Amino acid sequence: MSYEFTSIDPNDEWVRRMALEATSVFEEFRPDIILTQSTPFQVHLIGLHMPDEMRRRWIAYFSDLWPLSLTPVPYRTGLSVLMKPLHMRALNKVAKATRSLLFSNAVAARRAAEALTDAPACIVVSHIGEPSTGTTPGNELVQRYATRFVHVGKLTRERISVALIDALRSIGDKWADRGFTGITFVGDVVGTFREACSDLERSGLVDFIGEVSPDTARNISSAAKALVVIEADMDESPFLASKFADYAMLRKPILAICPRGPMSEMLAVHGGGIAAPHDDKAIVAAIDLLLASEKQEGSETLAREFAAQRVASTYIDAFRKLL
Repeated sequence: MSYEFTSIDPNDEWVRRMALEATSVFEEFRPDIILTQSTPFQVHLIGLHMPDEMRRRWIAYFSDLWPLSLTPVPYRTGLSVLMKPLHMRALNKVAKATRSLLFSNAVAARRAAEALTDAPACIVVSHIGEPSTGTTPGNELVQRYATRFVHVGKLTRERISVALIDALRSIGDKWADRGFTGITFVGDVVGTFREACSDLERSGLVDFIGEVSPDTARNISSAAKALVVIEADMDESPFLASKFADYAMLRKPILAICPRGPMSEMLAVHGGGIAAPHDDKAIVAAIDLLLASEKQEGSETLAREFAAQRVASTYIDAFRKLL
């Protein structure tokens, strides 16, 4: 609990020390833009101690919407609601002092602007996706994963999808001749989800391979039939998962189990996959479509949204408008 107060204390010793360090670096290098990035939010408090010359160049970048009280349940916790007045006071101080707030998607920017007393200009810039290496995965990986949908990365309790479990039970082994033998989870998966999938794991429709190296995870993704991203079941998502950007760069079809929000909107505009809500029938229908011949590839236009050159150009254009 003490961390909750320390993380929003502008007079914390670490904050003041980092402000002195930042000022020293500024005097030496004279950068055009000063960017603070959270999480944690405490990093942005450094800007409150910077002199006016530095503040005129300061942008506060929120990789995820903060505080959690601005996000939907299940991310909006009881503690975050209790702390909301203090969190918003701290956020308003940062928003008033900085030139601009930067977010990875328009939904997060809108939610923040609506909650702030006097919101500055908000910049929206997507994540940079990890570029494809262009290497072909080995035959062993291709044989194992060419008929699998693959989810890479941590699956937390907030993003458990009971509907996905029901959908897989409904499909069973009926689509094996169409090239679908189930879903593989690469990385840490919350125990309750694994327990709920015990019968699917025994049948082979679901398997869990735990943590692997980034290179191995990328090779498995390259060998997969399609890639899966799961967001929590809520009315609207203010999150753009970084793994979604990485998936797009692999030009693989994407199954996004998510509510309306950045990922569903990008798939609707650019193609490259299907977004389905947390509904077993909708997920079955989405998998069915992804197995159709015309859905076997990803989207070049979706990949370009996360290409380093395009994202860097967006940053530069935004910075020039502020200077």
